[in-house]
Amino acid sequence: MANRNGRKYGFTGLFPIKPGGHSSRLRNYLRSLDRHRYGSPLSDLDIVHMARWTIIERLPYQGLPAKRDILQSQYLLFLCDFDGESVDALVWDFVRFSPHLLIRVWGHCVGFPGARSREALAIYFEQCQLNTDLLLADVPDATVNEILRALVCRRMLADLIDRKQRNGWTSSALQNQFQQMWAMLSAVGRVQPGSL
Repeated sequence: MANRNGRKYGFTGLFPIKPGGHSSRLRNYLRSLDRHRYGSPLSDLDIVHMARWTIIERLPYQGLPAKRDILQSQYLLFLCDFDGESVDALVWDFVRFSPHLLIRVWGHCVGFPGARSREALAIYFEQCQLNTDLLLADVPDATVNEILRALVCRRMLADLIDRKQRNGWTSSALQNQFQQMWAMLSAVGRVQPGSL
């Protein structure tokens, strides 16, 4: 099915930007997002694997004999891979965890309905959506948290191996250390995206 691969959904949307300086204000805001505590405000949405914003101001001119293409508007391109079966999952997470981000980004776009109505927002995103014919996913059936837990496990195991090589433990000491590591790993619940 288009836009899906396993448990992942790939969203691509082109949102027309309002005229009158909105494009430059949006660009400045998007550039400021690097100051978030985990590097991205989208790390607050625990279903997002990857996301990217790009502002398209004009189309490149290829030179003669091509014709120059003129856009009617500047556009916000938003690409996002997330855990879910439809745009509704992404919209629901935005509304629950980051409505201020919705308003600060999409408030610069034509037709943005605001962050109060999840249904209106889902319709808006679907109207601006482009179909993805081939969504590539490295691990299509793993959720964000499953992938993050696997990374925590890999880090703990690498640390255990490093300590074993430095300390030269006996096999019983190694087994004891491994059991302690396994108990710590079993206690790990949800890993905060962006925290690794």
